Amino acid sequence: MKTKRLLVLAAALCITLLALFTSGCSVFHYETNYTTGSEVFWEGRLNSRMERPIPDVQRAAVAAYKGFGIKITKAAGDRLSGVVLGELASGQAARTELSSISQDETEVSIKIGDEGDKYISHRLLVAIKQNLKD
Repeated sequence: MKTKRLLVLAAALCITLLALFTSGCSVFHYETNYTTGSEVFWEGRLNSRMERPIPDVQRAAVAAYKGFGIKITKAAGDRLSGVVLGELASGQAARTELSSISQDETEVSIKIGDEGDKYISHRLLVAIKQNLKD
């Protein structure tokens, strides 16, 4: 009798788990860690380090935003930190945060929208790097 109950309980548990995994909505949230070289996409942010001081990187970020036609709502910074905020045509917010690691090295963190968009973030980062070369 106990064996029969255990089999029914195990079957019900398997069916429930199978339904959860195959349903359109997952009850589990998976974080992605997307890495290419010195870039890391984690929790919706694309992070990278650049061997340039913050003022140079901030000017390059502003130029990248303008190059993509992103409406800049705020651009502020000093030699320790900086931020460039904007709005894409889709209405998504674009946020680039800059932090000083050393006198000539800057941590760049880019987030698009609430969830983050690794493809748009990566395009912005490439444009920032390109603007630093010019």
